Amino acid sequence: MDFLLRSRGTASSMYNQLPPASQRKALDVYRGLLKEARAFFDETTRDFITTYTKQEFRRNQHDKKILRVRRKLRNASTSLHLLQRANAHRFRDVVSVLEYGYGRKGPRKVEMLHAMVKIRPRERVFGNLREVARYRPAFYALAEKQFGTKKLVVSNESLKSRHPLNVAKMQDRHWDHIRHRLLPPIDQSTMDIVEERASTGVIVNALLRPNTTTNTTTMDISPHNAEMLRQWEQRWVRFPRKSQTVRYYRALLDKGMAVMDVTVDMVPNKAKYWKAMPRRNARDGSGAVKPDLIPKKSFTFHHSSLAGKKPPSRANGIDVAG
Repeated sequence: MDFLLRSRGTASSMYNQLPPASQRKALDVYRGLLKEARAFFDETTRDFITTYTKQEFRRNQHDKKILRVRRKLRNASTSLHLLQRANAHRFRDVVSVLEYGYGRKGPRKVEMLHAMVKIRPRERVFGNLREVARYRPAFYALAEKQFGTKKLVVSNESLKSRHPLNVAKMQDRHWDHIRHRLLPPIDQSTMDIVEERASTGVIVNALLRPNTTTNTTTMDISPHNAEMLRQWEQRWVRFPRKSQTVRYYRALLDKGMAVMDVTVDMVPNKAKYWKAMPRRNARDGSGAVKPDLIPKKSFTFHHSSLAGKKPPSRANGIDVAG
């Protein structure tokens, strides 16, 4: 595997190359991240950390900016220490790593926002945020659910000047603030897995679960591969105790985990120019003109019933690591 940085220059460009010690450190950090990710108990977070680590190291392996490479190397070392503490089953560090894996923060949050509510990482809005409800209805409904309607509009009392350019500038800043704080929704299958682990404390790999989509008791993989996966997890993965697992996933459910349901209803078109335009074959037997119907999406969000509830008492089993 290539290093984090490999310069294509010659000996004359020695200032664009990292010293061998930094190259060895980059390789050690890369191997350490993959090793610690392999030992993490949650398969969703484990797959995300492994994939993201490989992508980032491959993308930056030919970077010639020494200061930028050293800064990224320090960030990678910090992530490695966080993952090591999480594998030691420290409560705050485990919850922080789970937040990265389930899109509560970090790069996966940006990807989930783009996939679920169609918001790009650097998307801008000009003018009133209420206009967002027209071309980004899912985002506006999610932001209204999490922050309320009043916080989506900049108050005129906080503006020094009510000039249209100043108002638009403040709206853009408010848009960025909301976009960074917004938590994306998750799908129903992920919510079912998290709720099961938060209630029972038993961790079962998603590939080893029965296939519920086809109403069968068979798994998605063959029995031979399932047995190999079980042996691999017993050898490398550091599973916590059941009481610890309940605490981890209940804390994760408190981080804005919600399922978004989309319903499409046909509503009358309120545009004026459509009312006076009877379409072909729009008359029924009574001779009345039927109004044009247009599809309108409505979004509802459901939180887990376990969110906000305290885990069972640990008076008889003290969790020293947590």
